Amino acid sequence: MTTTGGTRSFGLDNNIRPKPAYGMATDEKKEGSKLHVGADIHLKGEITSCDRLIVEGKVEASMTSKEIEISQSGIFNGTVDIDTADISGQFDGTMLARKRLVVRKSGRVSGDISYGEIEIEPGGEIGGSLKKITGEQGNLLNEIEKDKAKDKAATSDAKETA
Repeated sequence: MTTTGGTRSFGLDNNIRPKPAYGMATDEKKEGSKLHVGADIHLKGEITSCDRLIVEGKVEASMTSKEIEISQSGIFNGTVDIDTADISGQFDGTMLARKRLVVRKSGRVSGDISYGEIEIEPGGEIGGSLKKITGEQGNLLNEIEKDKAKDKAATSDAKETA
């Protein structure tokens, strides 16, 4: 693991990482905490306090963040509550992309997807439940926990009545 100035990088050495093409934003311009999951890494759990997640390996997690980028080799299974998503790899799960969801030509997105704006490049695939959101939305992870608590309470009430 390499740690430099608030950036955690797993897998590739930052010195051999390809530089962005002309006109593309560089990582140096992006501020905040960043977690980079390299190509040979498998990460499970809950991701907190991360402004930007870059996935080249496999992630099974729940996450609230500002931005997620899944590269062509990246796979994310789980729940995300984010501002923007840029998907070139594979996403399966529940996603709330408050501002923008971009599915690149190699991207595959499936599950329960809510978005503010959506862009799908030719060749990009999207499936499952899609919903355009308007206005302010609550925190997705908190809503899921509330639903689980209601289900648990309903189940225990049903057992007490029986």
